[in-house]
Amino acid sequence: MKPAAWLGLAIIVAALAFGATAFVRTLTPYVSFDQARHADGSVQVMGKLDKASIHYGDAGRLNFVIVNDQHDALPVSFVATRPANFEQAVQVTAIGRYDGSTFQADKLMLKCPSKYQGSDSERSYGRSTALKGI
Repeated sequence: MKPAAWLGLAIIVAALAFGATAFVRTLTPYVSFDQARHADGSVQVMGKLDKASIHYGDAGRLNFVIVNDQHDALPVSFVATRPANFEQAVQVTAIGRYDGSTFQADKLMLKCPSKYQGSDSERSYGRSTALKGI
């Protein structure tokens, strides 16, 4: 093999190795609340938003509590622009670190009820009733 081919192959292998390590470093796994409390790095936690716990603090700090399926509560603090539809959120995924008392979120992802889903009465009686008269 020519030296140029070896050099090209080495560059390709180095680029693949760099890409793989960068990808692994940016992964933030979903963990339980208990695992998040003991994690060293950045993790993701998900829970139902306790709407009664929403509090806007000083310096744009948004404080709230999320609750998992086992009814374990995790206080979360987020310092950034509040998502526009935060109050309508049903479930929140927070990405960040636990500081010993509060989960310090760097990013939030919200799951909101769909505006395209009708109420139970609309689903039960919607179009099918209207079409019966035709």
